Amino acid sequence: MKTLLISIALSLPCFLASASATYGDVKLTHIKPTKEEANWIREQQVSPKYPVSLAQKGIIGCGIFKVTVNENGRTDSVELIQSTPEKVIYKPSKEIIKKWRWMLTPNGNAQAEEKIIRLDYCLGGQSLEEAQALCLKQSQFNCGD
Repeated sequence: MKTLLISIALSLPCFLASASATYGDVKLTHIKPTKEEANWIREQQVSPKYPVSLAQKGIIGCGIFKVTVNENGRTDSVELIQSTPEKVIYKPSKEIIKKWRWMLTPNGNAQAEEKIIRLDYCLGGQSLEEAQALCLKQSQFNCGD
C-alpha cells in the first residue's frame, strides 16, 4: 500500500499540472461496530469534505481511527491507530471527526460507544465519479503497516 501511495503521490504533481480539474473524495468505512450494529450514527450521512490543507499539498492516503462517542452523542476522543502517510492526516482528520454530530439509532442504547473507522483520502480523475471509483479501489488496500 505504501509503495502504491508513494508512486501515485510522485506522479500527482505532473497530473495536477496537466489536468484542468482534479477531483477529490473521502471514503468513510465503519470497521467496528459496523454501521448496522452501531448505537450511534452520524446525523448527516454525506462524505466528509477533503481537508483543504491536504488537497493543496496533493496528499492522498488513509487513516484508521478509534473514536469514542459518549452517552450524549458527542465525540469524546479521536485517536490515530495507523495511517499512510504516517501521521500526516491525523490533525485534519481529527478536526473533521470532532465536528460530527451523532444520533441514536432506532435500536441503539444511549451509552458510550467506541468506534473504529477508516478514512481514505483520494485525489484524481476528471469527475467526481472517477474520484469515487479511485477511492473505492484504494479502500481495498491495507492502510499503514
